[in-house]
Amino acid sequence: MKTQLNKIACIAGLAIAAALPALAQPYYIAGDNITPNWTTIEPGATPMSGGPTVYSISLATATAGAYHQVKAAASNWVSSWPNNNMLLKSDANGSNTFYFFPGTIADGWYPIANRVGYADPGNMSWGIIGAFNGWSTDVPLNSIGNGVYSNSITVATAGTYGFKFRTPGVWNEVRFGVDFGNDNSDGSFTTTNSPQTVPVRLDLPNGRYVIGDLAPPPVTNQVVFAVDMSVELYRGTFDPATDRVCVSGAFNGWPGTGPTALTLTNVPTWPTGNTNIYYGTATVIGAPSSFGSDYKFTDTNPNTPFGYESRSQNRSFSLLATSGTNQLPVVYWSDATTNDYTAVDTLVTFSLNMAGRSSVSNVLFDPSIHSPPFINGNFLTNSWVGTWNPITLAPYAMTESPSGSTNYVFSYMVPKGHLVRVQYKYGFDDSLSFDNEAPSGQDHVRYIRSTGTGAYSMPNDTFGIQYNEPSFGELAIGTPTGGNTPISWLGRPGVKLQSASTLTGAWTDHNQTDGTNWTIGASSTNGFKSSTNWPSSSGTRFFRLIKQ
Repeated sequence: MKTQLNKIACIAGLAIAAALPALAQPYYIAGDNITPNWTTIEPGATPMSGGPTVYSISLATATAGAYHQVKAAASNWVSSWPNNNMLLKSDANGSNTFYFFPGTIADGWYPIANRVGYADPGNMSWGIIGAFNGWSTDVPLNSIGNGVYSNSITVATAGTYGFKFRTPGVWNEVRFGVDFGNDNSDGSFTTTNSPQTVPVRLDLPNGRYVIGDLAPPPVTNQVVFAVDMSVELYRGTFDPATDRVCVSGAFNGWPGTGPTALTLTNVPTWPTGNTNIYYGTATVIGAPSSFGSDYKFTDTNPNTPFGYESRSQNRSFSLLATSGTNQLPVVYWSDATTNDYTAVDTLVTFSLNMAGRSSVSNVLFDPSIHSPPFINGNFLTNSWVGTWNPITLAPYAMTESPSGSTNYVFSYMVPKGHLVRVQYKYGFDDSLSFDNEAPSGQDHVRYIRSTGTGAYSMPNDTFGIQYNEPSFGELAIGTPTGGNTPISWLGRPGVKLQSASTLTGAWTDHNQTDGTNWTIGASSTNGFKSSTNWPSSSGTRFFRLIKQ
């Protein structure tokens, strides 16, 4: 039976002005045995010769059998391969030849893009170890010449298994999995029979390997990305005359807004004629039905924090099972419509309980020795303060309330046009760090639910408990009393109540219940909860919430 490697490797191509296979600049070698060390910046960088499908360079390390870390890279470290450094071993003469194969290679071997390899020095041995044998011992690979090593492994039970190639018996020398980067992520393969014997081949000079029969050439998708910039144009945070909107992701090495990012355009216009939709196409190659590739939209506008759209999770796409055009749906930047932004300046108050709370370094907060905690988040004028220190965070220090307690508050005027979804984090000076409430990426997420009075108070937070509110919901209909039916719901701007007398009849909008207007209710764990008493005599029997 044929086995199938369960990894994706892909690269941007069509419609990218600086796609990796067509980089105008030469490729360089950088490493700890290169003079000067780790340099790909002109002048002084060490270029490789050859191209366009293979580049090489002869290295003289002067120490027989020595290991050295090396990388292939574009000029000025625009991109480099592999992600982890490759560990190269010199031959008996203290030298070796390094090879780089840029771009995608549809020959059925892995990795399928940007391979690195080196001439077999003749003083190495190889083995494969993995979950297929409980990571217990190496299956040795036998040299069959020209730097190719081969053997077979028997897998008792069908399934998907992680593995690594390594110097047999040790973990402190060469060890790699998904590509030739030392100490990188495990590779994986899948078997379908129980038991099943599969061949293993490792080709050192060509920087490639295969487990099982040679796989069919991977499918090629023309992935079309599309983003509607209407909201950013309305808010004035995207200027088509000066700004550039791009796609950055795993498929092109996360370049942000750099030269290898996929630049989107609205010329020619989207098929619907909407000139606010920007789109572009990337050639992505991967195994059939492989898992999605993460990405985000980016913007060169200086008011866009770090260049990336403000959503907590990366976007992702899945390749088609066959080659062809993969049209992704049109989405809004940050998935936000105009109703996801504040319509007026709103004074937002945060409160924090520090009683008995410790930092991630297990330093207990003590108000007698520690300064008050700070707050940092996307609601600040220039979004997150990138450097967590007492100088940059001084304007965002919290205040004891009441005095002498372990509860702290901070108020900030969130300007009109800011996302109602607020993402933030606390920290205090524990002498080790200031970003110490929780590990990176673990933030509080709450919503400014009511802006009718121009002020809003968030629920009380507890330091170290990263709370994530739902966007809206919790609609509850109470028992009629005194001619009225109590109704409560978790609202926000852009969310309103609708009613109907029958489920098959028309629904009536109640625009006054939108969070931009409604101010009647009470606080709850998830923030302000709207409420009203509905006349029982109205004939209304059904209610629902709708987000505009």
